Amino acid sequence: MIQILTAILILAAGGFFALLANRRDGLAVRIGYFTCVAGCICGLVPAVSTFFGFRNEIQSVIYTVSFSFDTLSALFLLPVYVIGILAATHAVGYLEGHADGRNGWFWFFFNATLAAMTWVTVAVTPIEFLLAWELMGMMSFALVAFEYHARETMRAAWVYLLACHAGAAFLILMFVYGGSDNVPPSFMAAVIVLGMAGFGLKIGFPVLHVWLPEAHPAAPAPVSAVMSASMINLGFYGILRMLINSDGPLGIFGWAFLVLGLIGALGGVLFALAQRNLKRLLAYSSVENMGIISIGFGLGFLGVEHGDHVMAVFGCAGAFLHMLNHAVLKGALFLCAGSVLRATGLLNMDRLGGLLKRMPWTGSVFVFSSLSISGLPPFNGFLGEFLIYMAAFAGIMTHRGAVFAASVLTVIALALIGGIAAGVFTKAIGAVFLGEPRSENAANAKPLSSVMQFPLVLLLLATVGMTAGAPFLCRAFTPLIQHFSGFPPDTVMTEMFRLSEYIFQIALFSGIVLLFFAVLIIYRLTLPNGRKQEVRGTWDCGFAEPTPRMEYTGTAFVQPLVDLFAGFLRPKKRLHRPDGLFPAHAEIAVSTEDLAERGLWRPLFSFTGKLADRFHHLQSGYLHLYILVMVLALLAMLAWGFLFEPEPEPVVSPQNSSQIVKVK
Repeated sequence: MIQILTAILILAAGGFFALLANRRDGLAVRIGYFTCVAGCICGLVPAVSTFFGFRNEIQSVIYTVSFSFDTLSALFLLPVYVIGILAATHAVGYLEGHADGRNGWFWFFFNATLAAMTWVTVAVTPIEFLLAWELMGMMSFALVAFEYHARETMRAAWVYLLACHAGAAFLILMFVYGGSDNVPPSFMAAVIVLGMAGFGLKIGFPVLHVWLPEAHPAAPAPVSAVMSASMINLGFYGILRMLINSDGPLGIFGWAFLVLGLIGALGGVLFALAQRNLKRLLAYSSVENMGIISIGFGLGFLGVEHGDHVMAVFGCAGAFLHMLNHAVLKGALFLCAGSVLRATGLLNMDRLGGLLKRMPWTGSVFVFSSLSISGLPPFNGFLGEFLIYMAAFAGIMTHRGAVFAASVLTVIALALIGGIAAGVFTKAIGAVFLGEPRSENAANAKPLSSVMQFPLVLLLLATVGMTAGAPFLCRAFTPLIQHFSGFPPDTVMTEMFRLSEYIFQIALFSGIVLLFFAVLIIYRLTLPNGRKQEVRGTWDCGFAEPTPRMEYTGTAFVQPLVDLFAGFLRPKKRLHRPDGLFPAHAEIAVSTEDLAERGLWRPLFSFTGKLADRFHHLQSGYLHLYILVMVLALLAMLAWGFLFEPEPEPVVSPQNSSQIVKVK
């Protein structure tokens, strides 16, 4: 515990001193970066040792503030520290020449965000947890608003801030209603709904996800990497820590997770399909993958409720494993998007192209991570989804009725999600990295500094390592699954050994396939050595020189799929048709509004704004009017207290216990 608290202290102090050195950019960057790395390493050591079972749960109290660190805390802190270190390294190059003398501010808020996330995972009491949760939201809001000169950035930041405060309000009500020892059943239902809404706003559950596609494109890429890879996971941490235990209504949570996960995963991948902004596409992909994690927990908790050991263990293990895989892969993808932005100044995929030749390391990492996060074998992103598939097949084999139908629907939905996700990232790879450049910015792109490429290479190695180490990761989930399921340890251990055997076989197959392709690539690179090379014209059937006009744009590539789901996506098209025998210009622009924003949040915000305008005249600026309003409010509260005085409690007289007297 001392190391975790030291990590918080180093991060907080480093951010503070970087802020003091704000006028000296170089010094601010050095202080902020090195304290960030030192703090993350200091916390990573106990997180790794606790997660793999080398340390037990630790509790401590410092000046009446309680802290607790266990396996669940360690699991959710691993992405915080790993992605925190790599994102900080990438940020050094990302902000160079673009921070406008605000490097100290960036490192202050970046380090404070990591410290707040650490505090969230070790807080014990509701007050401490809420303080850490709100601090995390406020510090990350400042990072989202870092490029505050752009109007779109400030709009996205305010949407994110409203989501953070709304989530905190739900959590306050959850703790108020659920704070007593004996909570009535009606109050327990309210506690569950409030908790799922409060934490669901951070996860990005359906309807509550509206801040994700707004905040991620606006925030600096290293910030987006940390938020998508580690911060949104903390919503699941809050639910698992504050709401769920083996004696609770796991069936209710199972159905809630499953329904929300299916809707979120399908909706997220469909809206990702229609995006032109690369970071906005990745944001919707995060909604999709949070949905897949939720599906895993849903199947796991339904398995616990029905006593199905296979369904419970495979579902929960798949959710945990996919969460770690998503953290590494989405961290890499967002950092790649940041590198593309810094090299070209663009995120519009229809204006990019040809970057693989100009940015080979960035392109290679993006391609590998895209294939993996689409759930395609033999990459690590497939492993977690495989376990969730196995949980669904267990439900099909052993259950009837609603659980059977839900398991069948899950298999179909996961297959559909995987296919569409492959289309989404094929579009991203082709539009951004392949073909010819479709703008001067893309044509003039140059490789970036090694400080921005180094984290990408490490994340690529981490994905390969997680493929090989997946069996060991899954075995480390054993105490968590035993805790939440309540099954006997021997039963959970037996299923975990079976699960690890399956994962080991898949990982071995993946390693052989990856090694085979690596040998082919090396052979291809060495093929021209020692051979005479000649340049000759190719048979091209009239094809003289490739131009961007001959290529599919990303929008055109996925247009048939967007049209197929037009009833759900409601795309708006602006078409400029070719005119004449030799048309000089033709264009189609397709925009898709978020269904939740269009159908719920925009009308709600509009109504709130109109309602606020009705009371705007009270803000007259006259002190006497403000005092009058305060006096009227005080009189109203006094009247309420006198008119609605509660009935006094009956007391038993000490002289005669059978006689009840009322105290006036």
